[in-house]
Amino acid sequence: MTERPLSGFPVVHSANHGALRDAVDSLTGYDHAVRRRIAEPRAHSGLVNGLRIDEISLVYVAYATQVSVLAPPTRDQVLLVIPLGPMHVETAGRRTTMTAPFALSSAIPTTMVPDPHAGALVASVQVSALLEVLRESFGGRSTFQLDLRQTRPIPLHASVGLRRTWTEFAWRPDLAGAEDLIDSLLISLVPYIDYRADERAEWLRPPAYLMAAVRYLRRHHAEQVSIVSLSEAIGIGSRQLQIAFKAHLGCTAQEYLKGLRLEHAWSLLGAASVSTDSERTIASVGAEVGIPHQGRFAQYFLERFGILPSALLH
Repeated sequence: MTERPLSGFPVVHSANHGALRDAVDSLTGYDHAVRRRIAEPRAHSGLVNGLRIDEISLVYVAYATQVSVLAPPTRDQVLLVIPLGPMHVETAGRRTTMTAPFALSSAIPTTMVPDPHAGALVASVQVSALLEVLRESFGGRSTFQLDLRQTRPIPLHASVGLRRTWTEFAWRPDLAGAEDLIDSLLISLVPYIDYRADERAEWLRPPAYLMAAVRYLRRHHAEQVSIVSLSEAIGIGSRQLQIAFKAHLGCTAQEYLKGLRLEHAWSLLGAASVSTDSERTIASVGAEVGIPHQGRFAQYFLERFGILPSALLH
């Protein structure tokens, strides 16, 4: 048999499309229906491969015969579909052929006819999990909403990059790489994400490049990152990026980066204070979070938390 995505994580291989549907359902937690479109004299075996990694369930499914997938509104889930061959999709009486990744509507049913042999990647994640990641990334004081109430297959921002990230993972899974998947998904969903600082404030939408920058800094904060290198990594001018940080986060990119490093340091020092065999020192923690100068590290820590880092080790 030709190797398929997620081949190291087989779930079921069966000619019974109901068994394939149940396998997808069990991994994604998304109850849907599948019906065979034509009667075939000989049943062909389809397959489901899949795994759960952190908040994400990722499935590869190929039915090996023509089927219609009847998908109800996703409600409190995000369902990402990455067709690996042409997929006929119908929503609200409108039909289209999709080859680019899309999300399912949270408001109305969707009918899909996937390529029976190429199949598709399907991912699910709870909306609440994505909103929590957003709160952590932009500061816990803001309220976020994700609105996927569309009457169409929902197009995604930067879908080419999203497809590349998710298909590369599916062919060569790295269980430490879930953050790449979450990052690309959040960036692709930016057109449908709004936030506000409090109940009286207006809803705002962060630009996609700011989302990319914030997620990049959260993953690389322990490295030596400058505004120039950050701008180059994101592909946006440094002045425009700084304006976005000030407008949406109330600080510069450097200030945001410093805050990430200090929050990480607080966590490391707190863990060391309750461990009986920790060999962490103030200097080693500062170096680990990207502030190797011990004097500056202590000063920044005091300014942010009102205590010296040494206080957490006693």
